[in-house]
Amino acid sequence: MQIYVNSKRIASRAKVGRRASLAGLLILGLGMLASLSPGYIATRPEGHWLSTSALGQWLVFGGWLYISMTALLLGFFLGQIGNANMRRFQKSPRPDEVVARALKGFDDRNHLYAFATPGDLVFAGPAGLYAIVTRDLEGEVKVINDRVKQSFTWRRFFAFGQETPGLPVADAEAAAQKVSAWLHKQGATAEPAAVQPLVVFTNDKAQLEVQNASQPVLHQKQLKAFLREQLRAARVSKSDLTSVVEHLDAEAQRQGAQVI
Repeated sequence: MQIYVNSKRIASRAKVGRRASLAGLLILGLGMLASLSPGYIATRPEGHWLSTSALGQWLVFGGWLYISMTALLLGFFLGQIGNANMRRFQKSPRPDEVVARALKGFDDRNHLYAFATPGDLVFAGPAGLYAIVTRDLEGEVKVINDRVKQSFTWRRFFAFGQETPGLPVADAEAAAQKVSAWLHKQGATAEPAAVQPLVVFTNDKAQLEVQNASQPVLHQKQLKAFLREQLRAARVSKSDLTSVVEHLDAEAQRQGAQVI
C-alpha cells in the first residue's frame, strides 16, 4: 500500500497543541493568582499603593472572581484544543499510523492519504474511496443512532488523555462531501468520486458496540475485513481508480507529502 503523509502539517498541528496547552496552563495560573490577590492585598502595610489603588480595590471587592472565572473557562478551552491536537498529531501512534498498520498487507493499488488532501484521512483502492474519521476512545463505547455514548467519569469530563467523542458520523459525512466535491471540481471520474464516510475507532482498549448507525462505524481491527468485503461486493474499475488516484497523488505532492 502507498501511504502519503504530510509531515509538515502534522508537525505544525502538534506545535499548535503544545502552545495551546501551555497557554491554557499559564492562564489558569493567572486565575489562581487573582483568587489569592485579596488576601495578599490585605497583608500590605496601610497606605500601600495596592491597597489604595483602583485596581486593588476592584480586586478586593470582587474583581478577582471575574478574572478567576474567565481564566478558568479560557484555560479549559485552550487545554481542550491543545489536548486534541497533541493526541492527534503528536502522541504515537497517531490515528493515521493506527489505520496504516491496520491495512498492512494491502498491495500498491491501495492508497492512504494522511493530512495530504482535502480530507484529513482518505483511502482509495479497488474497494472504494473513503473519507475516514477516527476517534481515540477507550473502555465501553456505544454508537447508537450516530451518537457516541459512554459512562460518565471525571477523567472523560476533563478529557485528560482522551479526546472528546463529538459527532464522528456527522464529521465523516462532512469530510466525504468535501473530498467528493473537490474531486468533481478537479474533473475526476464521476463514479468513484462519490466518497463514502467511514468512522474508525483506533484505541485497542475500545469495546465498541454499534446500533442503528447510518454510516459504517468500525474498530480498527475490523477495517481490513470490512474493505475486503466491500471489494467482493463492488470493485472499482481500474480506469476509474486511476483517475481518482492521479488527482489525489498530485494534491498530496503539491502539499509536500511524502510516500512512506
